[in-house]
Amino acid sequence: MASVRGSAFVAISQWLSGRLKSEGYRGFLSQMRPPVARVLSKGEGWSWYPLEYLSEVYEGIAVHLGNGNGKVLENLGSAIADAELGGAPRSRLALIPMPRVVARIPYLWSRFKDCGEFKVLSVDERLRHAVLVISGYEGGSLHCFVTRTWLQRVCGLLSGSKVKVRERSCRWEEGGDGCCWEVSWE
Repeated sequence: MASVRGSAFVAISQWLSGRLKSEGYRGFLSQMRPPVARVLSKGEGWSWYPLEYLSEVYEGIAVHLGNGNGKVLENLGSAIADAELGGAPRSRLALIPMPRVVARIPYLWSRFKDCGEFKVLSVDERLRHAVLVISGYEGGSLHCFVTRTWLQRVCGLLSGSKVKVRERSCRWEEGGDGCCWEVSWE
């Protein structure tokens, strides 16, 4: 079974708490299945939980906060990246050149998800551009909103660069084996 680290649920819980009053947060939790609500409200950062729980939370957020539009999830990727990389001395990490940061993305992804595989297809240091693809990740199309901002925040935190990420192709919209991401930096 595909699993994700609890750090994502901890970050989501904090993110939701900042956007919903306590009654709204309790109402949101009541719409989730009991095991999902329990993980979201009391999840442990280094435990592993089913990917389907994360998908259910994303769907709930899209319905509850975005009137069915997944775009509301975009800022969530940054919050998750902050939680996953939290505590790192950013001033020291900011010295890592972007090509080396991009090369670390597959490793960082695997630390927090045991499903899906990020591959670096190309890195052009001169053009300040890289292309990555994720395949085998069965999260669904809502996960793409979060993945884009997760990539952008991780790359920015580790390099200190101003980073932009664009999804070139999405397997959930266009078919195919994976989602392709373009990363550029200044």
